[in-house]
Amino acid sequence: MNRRDLLISGVAGAGLLASGVSHADDGLLQSWLKRWLAAFNDPDLRIYKQFVETLAPSVRPYVDDDLSVREVTGGFQLVSSQVTGANEITAIMKDRAWDRRSKVVLTATGGEKLDDIAFAGAPGEALQRLDERLAIAASVEKLREEGAVGRFNGAALTARGEKVLLKVAHGMADESTGAAVTPSMRFCIGSMGKMFTAVAVMQMVESGRLKLSDTLAVHLPDYPNQALASRVTVERLLTHTGGTGDIFGPQYDANIDKLKTPADLVRFYGAREPIFEPGARWGYSNYGFVLLGAILERVAGKPYEAVFQEAIFMPAGMVSTSQGFASSKPTARPYTGARATGLKALTPYDGLPAGGGYSTVEDMHAFAIGLRAGRLVKPATLAAMTTPKVVAGSSHWGLGMAIRSRNGATYYGHGGSAPGVNGDFAVYRDDVTVVLCNRGHPAALNAADFIGARLPA
Repeated sequence: MNRRDLLISGVAGAGLLASGVSHADDGLLQSWLKRWLAAFNDPDLRIYKQFVETLAPSVRPYVDDDLSVREVTGGFQLVSSQVTGANEITAIMKDRAWDRRSKVVLTATGGEKLDDIAFAGAPGEALQRLDERLAIAASVEKLREEGAVGRFNGAALTARGEKVLLKVAHGMADESTGAAVTPSMRFCIGSMGKMFTAVAVMQMVESGRLKLSDTLAVHLPDYPNQALASRVTVERLLTHTGGTGDIFGPQYDANIDKLKTPADLVRFYGAREPIFEPGARWGYSNYGFVLLGAILERVAGKPYEAVFQEAIFMPAGMVSTSQGFASSKPTARPYTGARATGLKALTPYDGLPAGGGYSTVEDMHAFAIGLRAGRLVKPATLAAMTTPKVVAGSSHWGLGMAIRSRNGATYYGHGGSAPGVNGDFAVYRDDVTVVLCNRGHPAALNAADFIGARLPA
C-alpha cells in the first residue's frame, strides 16, 4: 500500500479556495501544476522520472507508481484547478484514454520543490447509456483496443444474474515467462477481501455469536489498549468509524517478516492510541479489519482463513480463491512502473483480514450470486450491509460494503488498490461487474467505469 491509497476513501470534490492565500502563491502553484502536467504527459516517460528526481525528491519512492498511472491513463487533460491551501493546488483531470476523471493534489515547499503528488478519483461526467447489446459490444472493443496498447492488463466480467454477458482478458500475467492473462487467472484483489471479513462477521451476528454492539474488550479481553478496546465496537470497525488507523507504512515495511497474522499485528499495534475518538467520524482503517479478523479467530477458535474457506468460499463455489499467492492455478504477478521505462515485478502480497488475498473474476461473480441468493447471509442482513450508514466524500459505507454510483446508477461492493494491484467489484440492481488487474490504480477502475457507465440503468 502507498500514500495514494486515499482513493479507496471515496471522492471528495476540490476544496474551496483557502483563506489567506495570496495571488502570488496562486500564480506559483498554477505554474507548478503546468510544469508537472507537461512532464507527466511527455511522450518520453523518462522526462517525468527526471522531473520527480529533480523537483519532487520526496516522491522518488513512488515514481514507478506514477509511471504506472501515466501508462494506464494515457496521460491527463486538465479540466479545472483550484488553490486549496497555502502550499496546495488541486486539479481535476480527465484521462486521455478513458472516461474516468482523477483528482491530483500537488503540495509545494516554498518555490523550489514539490513535497507531494497525490492521486484520487473524481466524479465523472454524465454519459449516454446504451442498450445491453451495444454496451457489451462497446466494452469488449474498448478493452481489446486498450489491451493492445498496454493500458488494460487484466480480466473483466459482466453478468446479469447468473448469465455472463462479457468475459475477457488481455495482457501478460508474468512478464518473465510470457504467460498471458486468461479469464480464469487469479489476481491479488487487495482490499476487496474486506468483504469476506464483513460477511463472516455478519454470519456470526446472525448466529448470535457476535453482536454489532460488542466492543473489542468483549472478545479480545487481553487487548493491549483497554481504554480503546472498551470504546470500539464491531459496528464501528465495519463502518470504518473506530479511529483504529492503518497498518501500512515504514514500521510495517521494516517488520513485515514478523507481521503475518492478526495476532502478530495486534501485538505490534495494539498499544497505540486511536487517530480520532471512536464513532466521531469516518476514516478508512485497514487495522480495523485486522481487528475484525482477530475477533473472528477468537470466536471461531480457528484461523480466519479457515473461516473464509468453510463459510464463504465453499458455499459460494469459489474454487480458485485463497489468501495466499501459492496455488496450483495460474496467478498473475503484480507489476509497477511502465513498459516504456521498465516494468518492475513486485513481491506477491500476503492476505490478511484487511485484504490482499487472491481470486478470479469468475469466483467474484460466484460471490455476488451467493450473496444475492442468500447462501452467505440472509437477505435482511445483506440489506443492512448495503444500506448507507456513514458518509465518506461522495461515497457511503454500510457494514463492510461501499455504496457508490456510476453515471447515476447505484451499486454496492468494494475496490482494491496497491502497487501492482487494482480491482473493482460492483453489484448494481440487475448487473454485476468485476475487473481485476496486475497493475496499480486506476487500471481496473478505468475499465469498470467504462462498462458500468454504459450498461442499461
